[in-house]
Amino acid sequence: MKEIHVKNAQIEDAEEILAIYRPYVLNTAISFEIEVPSEDEMAQRIINYSSNYPFLVATIDKQIVGYAYSVPFSPRKAYEYSCEMSLYIDESAKGLGVGSQLYQKMEDILKKRGIVQLISCITASNTNSLLFFERRGFTKAGQIPNIGYKFDQWHDVVWMMKTINPARLEN
Repeated sequence: MKEIHVKNAQIEDAEEILAIYRPYVLNTAISFEIEVPSEDEMAQRIINYSSNYPFLVATIDKQIVGYAYSVPFSPRKAYEYSCEMSLYIDESAKGLGVGSQLYQKMEDILKKRGIVQLISCITASNTNSLLFFERRGFTKAGQIPNIGYKFDQWHDVVWMMKTINPARLEN
């Protein structure tokens, strides 16, 4: 088995990240984006997201095979201890443990930064992602029916969450 390395994303990674993301936009309802962002837009996302939160890439043999990022759950001050994360894996790397390593690194970083609640919004039909997060201790916080419209049909989303710093809830 090849070794997986996880590191902070760089602007130069935008093209490879976009290559992973493109099929999710074009072929699935996993992403609710309808049009694939440009490479410049992806580079700007890396800059914007990583300015305050982790934006990570996983590599095998120096090739990016997955990425994960976190963003504020909401810009309001009271939400500063909660963030939302997203994770995408290249089709060729699924089942190799890439998602697990990205997720664990993300959780470790966010715990150290004092984040208490980690949230993920998942298309309800994406059973693989629901199981992935459930296995990592996330629970279903709610489901919103018919919230996204893509490929001529309505899609539900499931909000999953995990308390990663439970001791902070006692303050």
